[in-house]
Amino acid sequence: MTPHDLSTAPLPRGPSGAPGASGLDAERPRPGLRRPEVVLALIAVAYAVIQLVVLPHTMSLEWDEAVYTSQVAPMVPDADFSAPRARGITWLVAPVAHFTVDPTAIRLWLTLVSAAGLFLAFLPWCSLLRGRVLALAAGLFATLWVTIWYGDQVMPNLYVAYGCLLAAGCSVLTARDRRSGSRSSGSRRSGSWWAWAGLAAGVAGVALLRPGDALWLALPLGVTALVRRDVRALAVVSAAVAAGFLPWVIEGFQRFGGPLERWRAAGEVQGGIAPAPGFLYEFKTANGPAFCRPCTTTLDDPQWALWWLVLPLLAICGAVVARSAAHAVAAVTGLCVAVPYLFLVDYSAPRFLLPAYALLAIPAAEALVRVAGRRPVPLASALVRITVAIVLAAHVAVQAYALRDVSAGETKERGYQAGIVKDMVKLGVHAPCTLVGRQVNPAMALIARCDALSLGAGRPVPDLSHAPEGHVFAVLTKDVPPPGAEKWKRHVLRRSGSRPTWVAYIRP
Repeated sequence: MTPHDLSTAPLPRGPSGAPGASGLDAERPRPGLRRPEVVLALIAVAYAVIQLVVLPHTMSLEWDEAVYTSQVAPMVPDADFSAPRARGITWLVAPVAHFTVDPTAIRLWLTLVSAAGLFLAFLPWCSLLRGRVLALAAGLFATLWVTIWYGDQVMPNLYVAYGCLLAAGCSVLTARDRRSGSRSSGSRRSGSWWAWAGLAAGVAGVALLRPGDALWLALPLGVTALVRRDVRALAVVSAAVAAGFLPWVIEGFQRFGGPLERWRAAGEVQGGIAPAPGFLYEFKTANGPAFCRPCTTTLDDPQWALWWLVLPLLAICGAVVARSAAHAVAAVTGLCVAVPYLFLVDYSAPRFLLPAYALLAIPAAEALVRVAGRRPVPLASALVRITVAIVLAAHVAVQAYALRDVSAGETKERGYQAGIVKDMVKLGVHAPCTLVGRQVNPAMALIARCDALSLGAGRPVPDLSHAPEGHVFAVLTKDVPPPGAEKWKRHVLRRSGSRPTWVAYIRP
């Protein structure tokens, strides 16, 4: 069988018609609540419920969230939108942020959006996977601590994962439908239009959210289309990338002098794109913290991060034993979208690998289901299934422990910062206003409804003689005030013993 035959061949079906099901593993058609779509919907609902129960919905927005939210919130000034960022996530939060920047409202909205996204992303796979594999794959991804943690946050990576899942699944569906159509003298399968629409929407959505990730997604999908000589699929993927890139390119001309200049500026912000041991940093932060730059943290208990090493190995095994295009596409695409963060980025954030986790969960689930499959000896079958169940329970426990640690640390840090800003606001810092200083960040500015003016070390406060009347200026710092703000009214906001740790200087 040639690569062309493998990529376009219809998936093997058992007596039930379920892809990949045969012999003892075949599944009969499931009525009612046991249909794959219904099971997937229940998993999505459970994912939303988990977020509602365990996540701190009142937690203030962090730096990146504040930057994205401010772009579509008319009641606060726009934070600086640096070169690497894209507008996709701002449009997802816009329906709420247009009316309020209250963290609770934003997080509850995104809880609903992320649960709906989980359902839609796995939906194409309902006709590609056995029911047990689909449920386990969606469940594995939905119970990762990083998937839960970012479910209600204004960050693009989870939705990039959804776009990758949608695009990869629809890519396999279009290949299957094309093969079936050619066998029936060019007739088109009913419903194939939505597979093409899903392929385009998935790729374009990723490009709108994180343009660089879209290139790594388009690479395996485009190569697959070339191998099977599918001009239409290649054209759809290429057009979708171009369409998703368009807003980023237009903004590049408007603000950076062109897309190439913006691309170079984006690389500088990220610390340069060059060979780096990103895989080591990602392993060290597999269970947190949420961000590591520079990643000098130590990994005291590496045994709890073993799941990070096991997942790709299980995925490769699952793809090999399944011998189907669906599992192969999921595994190859999942590994491909992880490449830049494993080998080209010199720092770590666990959310970067969400797209890889989502895709690799599919062949990994296939491997686990096959291991737990029926055996001639009932006792052996029962023992294997119990062992797999124990391993899965232990995995969920590790994820819960990691989520608890990350949540506790982030909630404490963000609450402390928000408390400082709110105390400063009580001193008379109100819109229109500008926060000045080296330690000022967009999250602080959003809470105070102020603009932010970051100053380098030793740089003086600019001339404010022509500032509008009534405009409030305040320095928020841990250190001495910048030159020019020494005579502003001083307020100690926090102390460590007798030593001031956070001080506000408000222009009289």
